[in-house]
Amino acid sequence: MSYPSSYYTQAQGVIDRRRNHNNSIYISRYNEIKQKYPEITDIIDKLSQTTEKLARIILAKPDNIKEQIEQLKNENLALQQSLADTLTKNGYPKDYLDEIYTCKKCGDTGNNEDGRCECFINELRRIAAENLSQSLPMGLTCFESFNLSYYSDSPMTELKGLSPRAIMERNYKICLSYADDFRVPYESLFMTGGTGLGKTHLSLSIAKRVVEKEYSVVYGSVPDLLRKIENAHFNKSEEDCEVLATLKSCDLLVLDDLGAEFDSQFYVSCLYEIINTRVNFGRPTVVSTNMTLNELQNRYTDRIVSRLLSMRRLVFCGEDIRIKLKTKNNSH
Repeated sequence: MSYPSSYYTQAQGVIDRRRNHNNSIYISRYNEIKQKYPEITDIIDKLSQTTEKLARIILAKPDNIKEQIEQLKNENLALQQSLADTLTKNGYPKDYLDEIYTCKKCGDTGNNEDGRCECFINELRRIAAENLSQSLPMGLTCFESFNLSYYSDSPMTELKGLSPRAIMERNYKICLSYADDFRVPYESLFMTGGTGLGKTHLSLSIAKRVVEKEYSVVYGSVPDLLRKIENAHFNKSEEDCEVLATLKSCDLLVLDDLGAEFDSQFYVSCLYEIINTRVNFGRPTVVSTNMTLNELQNRYTDRIVSRLLSMRRLVFCGEDIRIKLKTKNNSH
């Protein structure tokens, strides 16, 4: 997968800062121990000398090279044990002076013997997701600001005797639990219902909570995201070259306002590719739409509808909150 060169620079910057931070912690620990316990630093110095001794033995190629290397190995192991014992005796963890790595596979370099390390690739994905969702309008949207009092608590026959508030309280709890327990792979959510019922609010609340847990999240209205894919497909601009790949691979994809996009075969094909890929690989997706099931079946292919209905469906009900708020504000 190819990304714009600026993404690679940003990712390497993150890896470098991570390595420098860990190294500064190690140096601080070493200086602390050196000041308090000189005998420990003597052991560390002797350990470093074994590396030099090994190099000299290999270069000299003595007749008993195997015996000398084995003796040096035993000396090194004894020094390591002595270091661990001395540290624990003085109240420190035995690995207190080990090198610190966020990613042990590459030693916080971003590269290993197979090429780019997984930690580097994950940073690329996170940066791509951030750039795709850079206008994410979730600053004031969170679970705490979701107000159930806007929904009627009167039981309704068409809701099987339940009230809109009871149903929306259940939806709220499901979304909150979904965000708190988020992981990859995970189930997907399909939110249906009329306009102004809180689908976008709860979608953004999930996105915000998941971002705070440092997962890569892409949020966008379906029309906007499909236009970006179309631009990438026909214009081949570097910044947009991996839009579709990012939508398929990010940890969480939030597709808002499904059905508001222009009706075209290209868009339908893209939607199926995105949704199908994510469902197949267990990558969580939250989809919201104002369309009814009949409207969805008339608009999209059976394959897309089938994938949507395989998700956990949340039905939103009540009166348009935006109209309620507007009426309330006009009355004051």
